[in-house]
This record gives sequence, C-alpha cells and structure tokens, in this order.
Amino acid sequence: MINKNCNIIRELLPLYAENLVSVETAVHIKEHLSACEPCSQQWTLFSQPLPDPLTREKPSHYQGLENKLFTRLKRTITVVLLLLIVGGAGLSYASYNAGKHIGMDDPSYRFAQELQLFTDIKETKTIGDYQVTLDNGLFDGTRSVIFISFSKPCEDMPQVSLTDENGNQYNQKSGKGWQNKFFMLEFEPLNLDTQQVTVFLSLTEQGIEGVEFTFPVDVFKTAQYTTIIYPNQEKELPELKITLEKVVLGVSETEFNLQFDWPVDDTVAGLGLGRGTAYFPTSIREAPTTPPPPGLGAPPPGGLSAGYAASYGVYYRPQDPPVNRPVLYDLTEREEVIAEAGEYRTTQFPCQVEAILKFAPVKQDTQQMELVLPPIYLYKKVEGIPQLYLNFENQNELILDERLSFSQGEVLIEKAWLEENAVYISYQVEALVQADNILPHFELADAEGRKQGILHLDREKADTIRFSLYDKELQDFYLSLDSIGELLSREKFTLDLQK
Repeated sequence: MINKNCNIIRELLPLYAENLVSVETAVHIKEHLSACEPCSQQWTLFSQPLPDPLTREKPSHYQGLENKLFTRLKRTITVVLLLLIVGGAGLSYASYNAGKHIGMDDPSYRFAQELQLFTDIKETKTIGDYQVTLDNGLFDGTRSVIFISFSKPCEDMPQVSLTDENGNQYNQKSGKGWQNKFFMLEFEPLNLDTQQVTVFLSLTEQGIEGVEFTFPVDVFKTAQYTTIIYPNQEKELPELKITLEKVVLGVSETEFNLQFDWPVDDTVAGLGLGRGTAYFPTSIREAPTTPPPPGLGAPPPGGLSAGYAASYGVYYRPQDPPVNRPVLYDLTEREEVIAEAGEYRTTQFPCQVEAILKFAPVKQDTQQMELVLPPIYLYKKVEGIPQLYLNFENQNELILDERLSFSQGEVLIEKAWLEENAVYISYQVEALVQADNILPHFELADAEGRKQGILHLDREKADTIRFSLYDKELQDFYLSLDSIGELLSREKFTLDLQK
C-alpha cells in the first residue's frame, strides 16, 4: 500500500511540474523522488513528452464538389484535446488554495489576474450525485475559458457546450483536468457583441441529464487590453510563400495566424511543419468543366480542389528542444516567450495550409517581437525506388538491411517489426548534405495498393517511424520510399508594435 507521504507527493506533481510550489516544497519533493523508486517512476511517466496531441484526422478522399469538402474542413478544424492529470487521495484542494480554482494558477493567466479580468460566476447546480460549480470565466480575444469544479471525482470527462444569446455556438478547442474534480475548458473567442452566454454540461457516458448555467459577460472588459495586428508580411521562397496574416495579443495568450502556399504543378510533393508534427501531401483534383447541378454550391476556385482535408495540432512543452518548435522573442524585455501550441489545417484551396501558433501572453508595454517559425520541410518525389515486402506471418521482427538510393544520398532500412497493431521501421539516412536536414517520407500499403496507416515519427527515437494499422488483421505489407523532405532555413518575422 502506498503510504500517506507518497500520496501527498504524487498529488503535488502537477504543481511541481508547473513550478507552482514553494522553494521548500520543491526541495522536499526532489529529495523524496531521489529516494522513492515508485514515486520516481510516476514522475518519469508524468514528465515525459506528450504524444502529438491535438487529435489528428487522417486525410480522407474527396467525396464530392467544393461545398462537401469545405463542410468536412469545418468539422476537421474543431480540434479538441483533453489532457487529464489524474491525482489520487491525499492533500485536499482546499488546503492548497481555498476558494480558488486550481486551473487559474496557470502562468498564462497572470496578466488577467493582475488586471482582474476574470468573470466571477460561482453558481452551483446538481447533476446526478454531483454538485457542479461554475467558478469563473475568462473571455479573451484569442479564447474563452471556463473553470468548473465537481464535489467529488467524476468518472468521465464532462461534455460541455458554450452558446451566446444569439444562438452562436463556440467550438471547444482544448481542456485540462486535475484529480477528476477540477476542469479548465477552452472554447473559441466570443463575438464582441455577446452580452450573455449559456454553458450546458452533461455526463453523457453515465447517462445523466445535463444542467444549464446562464450568466452575463462583458467582452469589452478584456477587449480593451487586446491588440490585433494585420502585418501582411510575406516570405517569398523559391517554391513556398509564407504570409503572416494576423497577430492577436490577448491577456492570456499570444496568437499568430500564418498561411503557407506551394505550387500546384506537382513540383513539390508535400509540406512538413515541424519534424514529424504535420505532413500535407500535394493532392489535387480537377473539377468537371460542366456547371454543378442546382443546390450543390459553387465550383471549386480555379477549377481545382484539394484531394483531402486534414488538421494537425501539437502542444509544446518548455523542455522541448527549440529545433522542433516555433520561438517567440520579446525584444523589448529581452526574453523568450513560452510556446504553447500549434494548429495546422488545409483550406478549400489545394496546396494551401493555415497555421495558428500560440504562445504565452506578452507584456502590455512590449514594443518589438520576433517570431521564428517551426522547422519547414519541402518534399520532392523520388522515382525508381523498389518497394520492400514485409511479411509478419511467421515472425514479428524482420532484419532487412536494405539500402534505398536517392539523389542526395541513401536510406538504410535496418529492420521492421509488428507490435500492438502497428508496424515500426528503423532506418538511417546517409546523405551528401547534413543528414539531420533530410527527412524521408514512407508509405505502407497492402497487396492491392491500399494505404495501411499514416506515418508517425517516434518522439523518443529519431530514426524510428510507426504506422498505426487500419486493418489490424493484415500480416503482409509493401513499404515504399515516397518522397524526401529537405529542411529549409528557419524563417522569422519581426513586428514593431509602435508603428
């Protein structure tokens, strides 16, 4: 049985990870972790890098004309990440900070706290066997955040919706939970004319009917501290155009909106943003020359449409290496601003990707910033490379030692193995240029040529890839080297806020 001291230590791990404990408490936790192997293992599991986070939707084949694709895009754009930090019994929340939701101590909210921009709600209702309290809300220019507390641990994540008095519903974007009792849920920002909102909460997995909370909001309270900039700065590269379209300096978050465009003539095989974070292949469909039937909407722009719709996202952690994440410098304060998240998605135009990069808030008196983009890989097709046949019927691991040559070097496929409904490939790149600047893209297919999974890079092992299988019964596959991505120079944008 775990002793009481271990329970308390494990209860404090989320706060310890965010540097929200006192120096004395941090020293005590560190000493305990060095002497207690079970708690040390818990800390290792807690602090290891999270998997690529925002749910990834695999590219789907085009099912109709432009209006159907755009509907698909709107669903894809709603990316929800629910990160649950589950705590055990031990130190009570009240002993940590009575009367205050634990989620409000996130460093991102420090300016909102100082400016007293939180909306106090403090309304409690009963749902099943639970007392549910809607504690506070923050309605920023980049997001709407609500804080909810349960009277006891809840078995399931609550299902929550946010609607204004005009019937506009705001999509949920992300959330966090502590001890299965305290939840922070993030939605899209409210419209500026919103005066009242309704939060509907239910526990659908337990079959419990929901409850509603309706309360007034003052969006202008935060809007007066929000700065929106339309810099329209561009970077024209040989085969890629990058546009910085919009910057929102909110009280709880700094948001950059960018657009990436590459040629539609198949000279570029695809675009990669981050090392293994998001990959968008070039896929173009020509629309019929005849007008669409009534009721099907307008034809796609220029007669071309993307062959799929996809959305990716990632949460960045402070300990992540800067080589694989965006960087924001506050040049006025001469400090780096914490990178929080990135969202990448296709649009209705082929070979076009929108990106939203999110950082911690910058100070109100900041005058100059510099944004360094995440690593960008431009992929080119490779031709004439034979496929590798993988058969796992008699064994789960295959030693291959196969070399696949391309113009800049070659890829050594060391081995492949089947594990937990996924195929793993270990490889090495031997390139004429620096090998770290080359990123191969593979495809896995069955005997009929149907793709069997999307490539994911192993975050712990740089030279290992994984395909999560669509058909878990298959035992034989064909592996092909589809294209080679080359790392571009890190691009940056400088913003002078005084202009």
